[in-house]
Amino acid sequence: MNSNWLNVILRKPYYIISLLGFFVFLGIAGYNAIDRKLFPDSNRPEIAVVISWPAAGAKDIASNVAVPVEKELYTLDKVRRVYSTTIDEVTVIRAEFEYQKDINSAAIDVANALSKIRSFLPSDIREPQIFKITSATPPILVIGISSDRLSLEDIRELADNTIKKDLLKVKGVANVDVFGGYKKEILVQVNKDVIDSLGLSISKILDALSTNDRDYAIGFFDLPQGRFLLKSKGKRDTIAQIRQLPITENVRIGDIATVRYGHYDNSALYYANGHPAIALAVQRSIDADVLRTIENVEKEINKLKIAYPKLKIVITDTQKDTINQSISNMFESLRDAIIMSTIVAFFFLASFRQVLVVLFTIPLVYASTIAMMYIFDIDFSVVTLTAIILALGLLLDDAVVVMENIERHYKELCKPIKQAVIDGTKEIMFADFSGTVTTMAALFPIMFVGDYPQTIFRPLVATLLIALLASYVISITTVPLLSIRFLALRAKWILKAEDIFMAISDNFNKFARKFFASLAQSAMENKSLTIFYFVILFSLFFISIKMVLPVVGQELMPAMDTGIVKINVTIDPNLSIENSETVLKKINKAIYKSGRVLRVSAAIGSEPGVLSIGSGSGIDHISITAAYVNRFARKKSIWDIERNLRKRIQQIPDIKYFTVFDYGATALSSIRGNIDVMLSSDDFKTLSTASDIIYKILSNTRGLVNVAKTWDLDKVVYKLIIDEQKAFSYNISSNEIARQIGLILKGAGVAKKSIQNSKDMTVRVWSKNDNRLFNYLSSLLIDTPKGKIPLSTIVHLEKQKEPSLITREGLEYTVDVYGFREKDAISHIMKNFDEVFKNYRLPIDVNIVQTGDIAQFKDSAKRMAKAVLWGVCLIFLTLIPMFNSLRAPLLIIFSIPLTLVGASWTLLALGYHTSMPAMMGFILLSGIIVNNAILLIEFALLGMKKGLNAKEAMLESIKIRTRPVLMTAFATTAGMLPVALGWAIGLERLAPLGAVAIGGLMIGTFLTLVFIPIVFVWIYRKSN
Repeated sequence: MNSNWLNVILRKPYYIISLLGFFVFLGIAGYNAIDRKLFPDSNRPEIAVVISWPAAGAKDIASNVAVPVEKELYTLDKVRRVYSTTIDEVTVIRAEFEYQKDINSAAIDVANALSKIRSFLPSDIREPQIFKITSATPPILVIGISSDRLSLEDIRELADNTIKKDLLKVKGVANVDVFGGYKKEILVQVNKDVIDSLGLSISKILDALSTNDRDYAIGFFDLPQGRFLLKSKGKRDTIAQIRQLPITENVRIGDIATVRYGHYDNSALYYANGHPAIALAVQRSIDADVLRTIENVEKEINKLKIAYPKLKIVITDTQKDTINQSISNMFESLRDAIIMSTIVAFFFLASFRQVLVVLFTIPLVYASTIAMMYIFDIDFSVVTLTAIILALGLLLDDAVVVMENIERHYKELCKPIKQAVIDGTKEIMFADFSGTVTTMAALFPIMFVGDYPQTIFRPLVATLLIALLASYVISITTVPLLSIRFLALRAKWILKAEDIFMAISDNFNKFARKFFASLAQSAMENKSLTIFYFVILFSLFFISIKMVLPVVGQELMPAMDTGIVKINVTIDPNLSIENSETVLKKINKAIYKSGRVLRVSAAIGSEPGVLSIGSGSGIDHISITAAYVNRFARKKSIWDIERNLRKRIQQIPDIKYFTVFDYGATALSSIRGNIDVMLSSDDFKTLSTASDIIYKILSNTRGLVNVAKTWDLDKVVYKLIIDEQKAFSYNISSNEIARQIGLILKGAGVAKKSIQNSKDMTVRVWSKNDNRLFNYLSSLLIDTPKGKIPLSTIVHLEKQKEPSLITREGLEYTVDVYGFREKDAISHIMKNFDEVFKNYRLPIDVNIVQTGDIAQFKDSAKRMAKAVLWGVCLIFLTLIPMFNSLRAPLLIIFSIPLTLVGASWTLLALGYHTSMPAMMGFILLSGIIVNNAILLIEFALLGMKKGLNAKEAMLESIKIRTRPVLMTAFATTAGMLPVALGWAIGLERLAPLGAVAIGGLMIGTFLTLVFIPIVFVWIYRKSN
């Protein structure tokens, strides 16, 4: 770009005005249309396969179903890991793929893999269900329904048959899972003693119900009046009709059984805000906006409340409040950043007119950035809005440098306003362009670094790149255009006020120039002093790297206070669901005593095929989500609340393990805990022994506040031992014995009651005797071809212990021992773990793997380090053709390591750890800090072209460039303060990014103004 181009812009400004107007309107439209979420989806593509095998034990399902399915899934393209969780009757097998794998393609691959081995799986398993696990899997909100007038069975029926349908029709809703047990059925509870006395069997009752469970279309017949269908009705549509169903000539079902509405044994329960309820978990479509869908559902809920006045319908969990609060806080932080940066810019410029130019350009850059985000389908989230806040510093770096140079030509060199605009812009254009390109070069590798870092930071980098481009274009077009208008303002009160502030600003600027010039000049003229400077620099660098950073520690992602607490509880697996319910009630009381609670969603157990809600395990597992008021509305932090909860929960009996942790405690949902030790072996007893050792170690590891295990070898199982010789003598098979006992204990669904426009209701037959088998074994009669005999004649029971659930990964049986932290560095916790672990030995045939945060951190850190190296290389290669030299680019690159000193000490001072955001901050910093070096070196080289020697040219550069260098550094720092201090909900996650950028920029700027001039003079001492 040259002065002719600037002349065209100044002569025909409406081209620029028109273009800016377009982006402003598009930005406003985009602001209202862009989807909003808390964070970008960072979880890998995952497919879950749910397979039910009625009446099968966990060990049988694991061996005969999970193992062959896992082996087949491991053959799929881009599969990363396959793991499973199995309880009695159900197994959930998950295949996690690499980020590059399309979720739909993964689902097709899994379906094809299952079809290949379907014939080798047990014939009586139910058809496998395949679920895509995406960002849309967690419910956007959970609705709890209860009533003082209706039973939970009636509520469940209403939820399944009516309310679910209403919600599914809401725009943006993809699925609604109903959860909480109490599935309404017609229960035919047989009196075993009565049927034994009559010589009847339960099979006889089953046959009577099943054979009368069809309506028959017999055929058509023709009459003079027309053609008619002849039908025979076999179904019983009412309880009274079922009672009248004959079993024998003289016996009807009503004579030997109680027939009523009820529910089968619950495998799940739900509590809404402390009260028993039925839950509806609403899931959105993958491309639907979270907030808009929630708002649509809330409108439908209001309609439901009117339509069903007897029901209490409440929201027990929602993503809306956190997202709204976070987005609102982010824009407030942006507002504060603009105010603080503008004040800093005014302090250095001491000109209302120049600050007015800045205030005009800021909304233009942001409108253009939001417009491009809208075009490229980039969502609003904590990550992208952080980028928008960070972009303020980049905007000021471009706009202020151009404007300051225009002002220098206008005021100090006394040029006419138009000529000052042209010459000032032209003179600074190279440095401005170089700074923009080098910053983009530093950021660009993150877009392709792969895996977790790319997934989480790509939206941030994309937004920053857009803002950088918009900022540069506006700085060389709009800033000159506005400057020629605003600098021409000559109102006396403006000039007088500026003179007052200028006196203060000039004193500081003169002091800064003199200070840095004297430091540099003294070193240039004294070799001993130069050596002393560099000894101090290398000492600071060594201390920072070798001493400060180890103390700072490492973590994958920082903890954050969103006001949401997760509680997972495991009780004794041999206790009933009523015991779990008692424990849950006590925990609910503890929650409401711990702080100001908004909502509590609590689930016991799980239901087959429901992945959006529930504990994902048996009735011995409880999962709770408690939402408190946001951190700005309470005095206690979320970690204070969690400590209080732990103390209260520890006092509740029957609890084996429990974990209390904050929402987002682990960066990925697939990471079970901050520290997760996975043990694998083929033997359950060996695994149990090893897990006890690791549990003891983790319990004594400093930094962990909760420790738990996935399972223990403590579930009591009674094995039915059949005397096959005696059974043969009665002509009864083992299968028939098991079937009859199963009918008595569990019953069987043998018929259906028609429900109009809904799924038919099950009619279930079972014995009303609620005693366990071993309590009345001697008196229980079973049917044989030779008549009824006591079960004890041919069987006895043996007591065994099995895992409460079975977990597998990597084609081996596993047990995970895991723990959660508060804010301690993961690297420090791992060091503490290693210190304790060295005093113990695990069984030889047990493999141990760390699968928590540390495993992901190591992989991500390597990728981020590669991104830094690539960024530095790209900066260097970009600068070579710009300067047509190797020396200047090498000198500019030298400024990057100078930032490590400030970055490390700032992390230490603010209590942050080295993390992915901190590393991202250093990458951003490397792109920003070189701009200062470019400003100094480019102007010094211009001075040398005018005949000055290296020393004179650099001292002149310090004199001219100190103010813009300090101004952009301080203004950028002020703009990043809201990020560094985490002024928004969820922004704590990225706070180290701002801290590194601020500390590195401030200290790096100081060191740049001292050491770059010294090295420059040394490199160019023999040049003209």
